[in-house]
Amino acid sequence: MEDSLQEAVRRIREVVGEAHVLTSPEEVESHSRDTSTWQRLCAAVVYPSSTAEVARVVQVANEFGLPVWPYSKGKNWGYGATQGLREGAVIMILERMNRIIEVNEELAYAVVEPGVTQKQLNDHLKERNIKLWVDSTDSTTEGSVVGNALERGVGYTPYWDHFGHLCGLEVVLASGEVVRTGAGPENSLTWHTHKWGSGPYIEGLFSQSNFGIVTKAGVWLLPEPEGFTCFICEVEDERNLPAAVDSIRRLALDRVLQSNVHMVNDVLFMAQMMQYPYDLLDGGTYLSDETRAGLRRRLKVAPWTISGGIYGTHAQVRVSKKLIKKELSRSGRVTFLNDTSFGVMQRLLRFWQKNPEGPFAPLLSKVTNSSLEKLQVIPHVYPILKGVPGDYIVGFAYFKSRGPRPTSNIDPARDNAGLIWLAVVSPLTGGRVDELVRLCVPAFHRHGFDWSCSLIMINPRSVLGLIEIFYDRTNPEETERAQALYRELAAETLRAGYPQYRTSIAHGPHMLDGAPEFRRMLDAMKSAIDPHNIIAPGRYGLGLGETHE
Repeated sequence: MEDSLQEAVRRIREVVGEAHVLTSPEEVESHSRDTSTWQRLCAAVVYPSSTAEVARVVQVANEFGLPVWPYSKGKNWGYGATQGLREGAVIMILERMNRIIEVNEELAYAVVEPGVTQKQLNDHLKERNIKLWVDSTDSTTEGSVVGNALERGVGYTPYWDHFGHLCGLEVVLASGEVVRTGAGPENSLTWHTHKWGSGPYIEGLFSQSNFGIVTKAGVWLLPEPEGFTCFICEVEDERNLPAAVDSIRRLALDRVLQSNVHMVNDVLFMAQMMQYPYDLLDGGTYLSDETRAGLRRRLKVAPWTISGGIYGTHAQVRVSKKLIKKELSRSGRVTFLNDTSFGVMQRLLRFWQKNPEGPFAPLLSKVTNSSLEKLQVIPHVYPILKGVPGDYIVGFAYFKSRGPRPTSNIDPARDNAGLIWLAVVSPLTGGRVDELVRLCVPAFHRHGFDWSCSLIMINPRSVLGLIEIFYDRTNPEETERAQALYRELAAETLRAGYPQYRTSIAHGPHMLDGAPEFRRMLDAMKSAIDPHNIIAPGRYGLGLGETHE
């Protein structure tokens, strides 16, 4: 077996070059890390530079029966990062494939390879004064545009549905064959403009799956709107959250809100502002209600903070502001920020930062309804609402780290930060969201953790519950409790009818346990397309074979 592996690696090196295949113990270990508790050591890490190289690597893997797990950039922290389901896989990272092949300003799309990052595409547009926006996540600027879309990641603008705004894929199958979705000819003028193409629509097969490796994609971009305003609603009484959720649904169904809306609870907001206050635990393992309330008062943070953007003409923005104010003011304090007021706020912030304890600090706190710590978060959120990526928000992954939070070169997996995601979907009704919260909070407390959650409207009828389990990776007992909490929540939320919208490598084998007929159909398709089960076997529960644990 070892001789076979060595021969396969030798052949792969011939394809991509000696420098682009990593096999030393140190290199393998560094690519087998995540902020979750999951770890599986790979056999090698390969960095192809072209579609042709991807195809040839897959062909070698087929010949030797070697599983290949592809990743665009591998910044999927909290979901497994760059790991396989079993040890000994080849990890394929596509970051060398980083060409921006085309930007069509007239039709508002780009064609990119999977190594193109959010920052790279945004910089490309800004440097050429192209009036199009990339919708960005609040994760790292070095995250892949295509990779996040294929995982159905979400952003903030009206183009928040990243997979929904892909159009026209180039895919390498397990055989090494390269296919173009859409069934159009090579000279098709609409490959990146007509999403459905001709005949069966199959692009969905390459999202959250292992049917092929996407090496090129069309990405629809948002034309820069004439007007933009950010709104913030601070829900001071958490009993008003269900009413606020219902207001958001009504606004979305009426098309007043056409972008994403984020509802963040106090613990997650504070994770963006500070390191974990271990000194306030008073012998417990999570913050008491009284302690959290005291922190909220000091930091001027509401139990829930709702934010989103308004986009359109100046007239449309004015009308939308009135309607949003009318609806959401029933549940909390509503404020708006545009470029002018944001500039004023930044000047106040700079003055306050220079004089944090000065005589004007109480006045600034009253005028802004903020603490200095809270106000420092807003300059990092506001640009994301306009499609500009940033690295600040993802720093919350370090919340329970014992060491300092880095301000640059952020890599929570490398730095041993502890964070596990559980992402479930709920109907966008106050009653169902309240039910989900009531299901999760006691579980967090039973296992000794602080309840942290962001509720993200992903369409006018559905909301994503993005639940964070922050834990101290240096504490083995706490790590075990984090694993137990995840397992319990994964089972209990599914039993209650809240399916996962996105999952981790660890939970992948169980993703389709509740849909055996669906799994059998997909497994039949997987067997036909990838008969040797080479590409990411077991990912999202597909092609499990002997890997099902």
